[in-house]
Amino acid sequence: MFRKMGLLAICAVGLGILSQQVHAGNEGKAVVQQGFDAQSVVYVTNRDSSDIAVIDMRTNKVIDRIECGVCCNPHMTMATMDGKRLLTTGTQKNYAVIVDLQTREVKKVRLGIAPEHFVISHDGRWAYIGDMEEGAVSIVDIVNSKEVNRIPGFYEPHGFSILPDMSKVYVSNLGAHEIGVIDVKSQRLIKTIYIGNTHILASLNLDKRLSEINGIVNPTLTPDGRYLYAADGDSHQVAVIDTRTDNVVKTIAVGQNPWRAYVSPDGAKILVPNNGDQTVSVIDVKTNKVITTFPGGEGMTGINFVNGGKKAYIISQSESALYVIDLERYKELKRIKFGEGLMLETATTTPDGKTVYLACSTNNSVYVIDGMTDSYTRIPDVGLSPWAVEIIGGNSYCH
Repeated sequence: MFRKMGLLAICAVGLGILSQQVHAGNEGKAVVQQGFDAQSVVYVTNRDSSDIAVIDMRTNKVIDRIECGVCCNPHMTMATMDGKRLLTTGTQKNYAVIVDLQTREVKKVRLGIAPEHFVISHDGRWAYIGDMEEGAVSIVDIVNSKEVNRIPGFYEPHGFSILPDMSKVYVSNLGAHEIGVIDVKSQRLIKTIYIGNTHILASLNLDKRLSEINGIVNPTLTPDGRYLYAADGDSHQVAVIDTRTDNVVKTIAVGQNPWRAYVSPDGAKILVPNNGDQTVSVIDVKTNKVITTFPGGEGMTGINFVNGGKKAYIISQSESALYVIDLERYKELKRIKFGEGLMLETATTTPDGKTVYLACSTNNSVYVIDGMTDSYTRIPDVGLSPWAVEIIGGNSYCH
């Protein structure tokens, strides 16, 4: 459902009248306006204005803007852990934008067709980027701003996770029931892990693939990197993978059409939103069993944990609401309604687990939610169609 929106080329009209809010870029140049502390800001990926807004977390104001190129429709943004560089993907123009946050130099790297999601190695050297429509993964040398390898053999490579020791990268296939394993040392695909009751390869026809295959959105690692959890949409199961052997050690039945797995900060629980039957499954990591199931919302796009994992916010895009779940007493506390017809996208949690920043694409805003009180404030005019948010060291994701 959400992947179709991610592949649309939506280019805003009339950017000139919004010049005080949105600084339009161009194909050959990207602009950074001013300096900021990379460790104390939120990066907001604006798809339709093709830029990245920078929000100061101390004031919750937009203090900077990075232009990515006209109608490139950036999909997500990540910064290196040291705060030196920023990377985003220009999905409609088939390139990556790399910003040196110290020298303010901006470079573009040509990639495969429709790059969207990616992961950056913990040392800030490599980016692994999924070229969705090409069925390939581009490996980019971030320091030298160049693609060093492009690995074929994927089916809509969508989600990425890298082991804490940076030895392997796991790639989920949205258009197939499998996970690819890339060896970082050799930069090669070394194994394919098949997920679900039956293995069904995606059709070579993109439209048919999108309509018929509900594969794996994301490979989710436990914090120690010991196990990986992969929710398979068509089989209604979550596979548990031992990362030492890369074998499936258990499959867990969950609800209908699970979206993806989200791990609590302490690594004790896995939450899985099931968009087919609008439920949320809670898996105990020690036993690998579903210990409870909550009623969920319609069109769930993400889950964020606050207060050390004691509470979870479940995003219901279609209901313009957050479901607030108490994970100590296993009960729903409340539902926060943001307004009618608003499209809530994804969110990031601050490293201290106290605050959540939530992107809303339809009113060009970011909502700031207090994890203790559940109260929120709105930051307006961050750009056109904010799609994803990123904080260095925070709990960030895309869809």
